[in-house]
Amino acid sequence: MIIWALFDSGNGCYAQGVNEINSRGAITIYSVGLDIENKNSHFINLNLADYSYLFGDNKMYDTLDKLPKPDLIIASPPCESWSVASAMDRGNACWKQERADDCLFDPQTPLSPFTVRDYVDYEKYQFKPDKQIVKRINGELCTYNLIQIIKRYNPKYYIIENPASSKIWSYIDRVLGFKIPYDNLAHYNQYDDYPVKKATKFKSNIQLELKTGDKGSSVCFRDMHGYNNRSNIPISLVKSIFEQVYKREGLNG
Repeated sequence: MIIWALFDSGNGCYAQGVNEINSRGAITIYSVGLDIENKNSHFINLNLADYSYLFGDNKMYDTLDKLPKPDLIIASPPCESWSVASAMDRGNACWKQERADDCLFDPQTPLSPFTVRDYVDYEKYQFKPDKQIVKRINGELCTYNLIQIIKRYNPKYYIIENPASSKIWSYIDRVLGFKIPYDNLAHYNQYDDYPVKKATKFKSNIQLELKTGDKGSSVCFRDMHGYNNRSNIPISLVKSIFEQVYKREGLNG
């Protein structure tokens, strides 16, 4: 079974999960992305926010074309531009939710949650507008390219991970028009005694049985230092996901 693990370039949780259950060598995983902390080398170094193909430079697709066709694409695109962690009035630091404050009646068409913020929106906040513009563009490019990669290589299974409250889900559905049938909610602290609850979705074209619960966090998420650590996924959760996919394929590690 061939797995492409996109954005698995930090601590490589998807690669770790495969290594723990791949006793028979039935799975080959290709981790792809960039490690902004430059601490790991287990992955194919490739910018998945690249848009050079618009100008005839097809490095991203040329690199992926050389890999064996995936049976599963699993991906954890960066969540910073989609996160409620940067909450501001009417949305977050990258996006503004349109609001019909002055209307007598609610609009018949839902108002967009993806309005680009004006510079003056940041005057009362700690967020820097220049940085948020770049963050928003990077988030959009990563998300757009991910969906195009899924369409181009058409794996039997695909799984996309992001926080449950992430605006990425609405963006994929409303802006990109890509419908993902299963939400697959999980809480991280139901696995490996993970200290942070972190409600997360692994949206997919298959239903996954994942653990959820009300147990509180023993550590505040913002107190977890380093991008790679904040991007960690409990290994037993990763293993559970892969084992469920393998079961569908009649594999056992």
